[in-house]
Amino acid sequence: MYLQASESAMSDSFLPTATGRVGLMAELTGASSLAPLVDAAVDRLEANGFETVVVSSGRSMREEKTAWHILSRSHCDGIIIHADCLPNDQLARLVSTRRNVVLANVYNTQTGRLAAAHLLKAGHRRIALVSGPLHRFSTQHLVEGFMQTMNGPLGRGVELQTLETSLDEDGGANAMNILLASKVTPTALFLLNDRMAIGALRVCQENGLRVPDDISLIGCGDHFAAAHTRPALSTVQLRLGHIGEMAAQRVMDLINNVNTRSNADDDTACVQPALISRDSVRDRHDSHEHDGGDRHISARERECLNWAAKGKTSWEISQILGVTESTIIYHLRNATRKLNAANRLHAVAKALKASIIDF
Repeated sequence: MYLQASESAMSDSFLPTATGRVGLMAELTGASSLAPLVDAAVDRLEANGFETVVVSSGRSMREEKTAWHILSRSHCDGIIIHADCLPNDQLARLVSTRRNVVLANVYNTQTGRLAAAHLLKAGHRRIALVSGPLHRFSTQHLVEGFMQTMNGPLGRGVELQTLETSLDEDGGANAMNILLASKVTPTALFLLNDRMAIGALRVCQENGLRVPDDISLIGCGDHFAAAHTRPALSTVQLRLGHIGEMAAQRVMDLINNVNTRSNADDDTACVQPALISRDSVRDRHDSHEHDGGDRHISARERECLNWAAKGKTSWEISQILGVTESTIIYHLRNATRKLNAANRLHAVAKALKASIIDF
């Protein structure tokens, strides 16, 4: 049975009264859907003869409270929950009123650590973190883990930018546009989920930016589309199916009075995330800042320098090449840095002297 958490859903008239039933509460809609977790838990439970009642929640504290009350009144022998908005004290208070409750936790702190370490070990020193709404605990924990690594020995000297946006493709696209227009453009982005990373990738492709040569992207969640983008997206796999299976087994053990843990009070199903390295993150250790030779200047950067040498402004070049002005600024800024030039005019002079461009 599947229910959407709402006040009207709390009527007793439709709730089943049989036993051998487990309730599940998790977000099932939108970019933060935990459907793989719920599907795996339901499969395991129903294979063992349990009925299931699934209530979708997770977008607000009110919705999570409503979902809990629906399950607590549906005569369940056990409950599996994932809460993202309820404060710990309120969650603990609700859980204490029921027996056989399992928390299906996603280890977001470690997720943030893995992503940060991957970018730092790849040699990136200008990094942007694009997070979702900070009222969600999953976002808070992920940012906490990311910042722990950034503030450690690996993160010394790193320039870090942070943005908060929506958890979808539009959110990632908006963040990418903002970063391209900023004074200091990062060489790598970590986005809170793969849908955001796909939106950022689209903006890069529309503006002639090469991933990962010009900018690197890493997402989170191992969305089914992440492996099929071009380039394929690096991501942090949350292993939601394993968490669902573990939660289902744990709640069945509790119902059947089977103690399979050394700490009987630890009713948490948690699986460590795993980094999936694909093609969207460049290892900057494979190349070095250059001394003015053209082997490190990209074709697009050379094209922008050529037009700048002809006296064209960034806006005029953007109209000629059919991209945004912020993209032209990005390419010229990169070329200026690579040529160890003081400004755009100096970069053009050095490029002419090194025969990177011609009059």
